[in-house]
Amino acid sequence: MRVLVVDDEPFMGYLMGILLLPLGHQVDAVFSGEEALECLEREVYDLVFCDLVMPGIGGLETIRRIRLRGGPPVIALSATVSPDWQQEALRAGAAAFLGKPFTRGDLLKIVAQIGEGGDARNSGSG
Repeated sequence: MRVLVVDDEPFMGYLMGILLLPLGHQVDAVFSGEEALECLEREVYDLVFCDLVMPGIGGLETIRRIRLRGGPPVIALSATVSPDWQQEALRAGAAAFLGKPFTRGDLLKIVAQIGEGGDARNSGSG
């Protein structure tokens, strides 16, 4: 599976790579919503992980734009794990919400469910 990680913290892309590369997934990282939208115009991805709080185009708007374009499933990432924030991400078009910090098991469960075409909305931390 080809995965795009969108997070203004470079460590998140690095972490996703450490966790997903050994399982055969390709992981690319960008640091803003703008970069993500540009990247998705050039490349094809199976899954996007998108931080919700970023400068410029925020995560919610990035998710909306990806979904309006018919892009891949998006997993929202945030350290803010309130039910309202999670629901807002799902309303924006996220397939699921993964709270930071998350466990390796939470991440792998979501990736497996998306890879199988399943609904991962109730997976993950928070």
